[in-house]
Amino acid sequence: MVMTGQQKIKMVTELRYDAIGIYNNNLIKHLQSIGTDLTVIQFNNRIHKNRYLNFMSEIINTIKLFFLIRRDDIVLFTDTISLNLFTSLFLVNNKYAVFFHYDKIPFYYKFLPFVSYKRTLNTLTGIICGSRFSVSQLDSLGINTHNCKVIYSGIDHDLFQPLLTKLYPFEYILTVGSEEPRKNMKNILKAFQILKRDFPHLKLLKIGEVSPQNRANTLEYVHNLELSESVIFTDYVEEGQLPAIYSNAKLLLFPSLKEGFGLPIVEAMACGCPVVTSNRSPMTELVASKQATINPLNPEEIARECKIILSDDKYRDGLVQDGLARASYFNWEKTAKEVYRFVTS
Repeated sequence: MVMTGQQKIKMVTELRYDAIGIYNNNLIKHLQSIGTDLTVIQFNNRIHKNRYLNFMSEIINTIKLFFLIRRDDIVLFTDTISLNLFTSLFLVNNKYAVFFHYDKIPFYYKFLPFVSYKRTLNTLTGIICGSRFSVSQLDSLGINTHNCKVIYSGIDHDLFQPLLTKLYPFEYILTVGSEEPRKNMKNILKAFQILKRDFPHLKLLKIGEVSPQNRANTLEYVHNLELSESVIFTDYVEEGQLPAIYSNAKLLLFPSLKEGFGLPIVEAMACGCPVVTSNRSPMTELVASKQATINPLNPEEIARECKIILSDDKYRDGLVQDGLARASYFNWEKTAKEVYRFVTS
């Protein structure tokens, strides 16, 4: 039931299957569950195999937005990299966006006269940041961060909880991600090679979809480090299988160099899986000194911390309990309520 007296929110999203897609789906679900007057405008900007045709689709969908948004709507964009955000320059509405992180300014701004990424973001009424790190990135771009608010993502605690179900017959440490350079696969594999000296039967389980080029780079590292028999790739995994995978991992190794949030960290903690992650924000924000943090550029330090967890049951159990308590902080209903208050205040 829609609560009376509410302003109508139009949420502009892309069809995605990554962490941002998970964020979008859960935010929609929980905004609706608290009775928000919400209309979702979802575009599929990746329907073609050709990138140029996809960009043409994105342009067409961006033009469509002008006909789908009414003057009194509150507009919420969930991807600041998408061309759809460009419409904010011309909307008189109260308009907001969710910002996680960026690696580089979207290429199409090179072809837009008198328009910059900075100017586009500064037209927004407010920006929801996935972490304090996201705020610092915006600040480095020259964005007015007085209109920013940090609202952390949630997780589904009905799904992500400790399970006894085993999907693999071997002992493994887990790493999750796309294998982009920022995911730090080279140092993950170097650290794992060091760890194998003391734990020769241990496997490294790598889950997550990846581009052919990034996988080729990873396989080259695996070959050079003589780890071909010890690294298991599973690529895409159904979300329903993730809790069992996390629960039975010896630890999650997540020494990322750059993240907007770092969803696997929270999912792992909620499943009772210890985490070894980077001593950088936002990773340190998420674990709040409750898990092991390391220099992500130092394979020896990474391996040393993993060895302690694998060797010391008391230490590992402490990380498990601290992680379970910390994960409870990330709640989708809480996230949805904070987003609603921010965009309607």
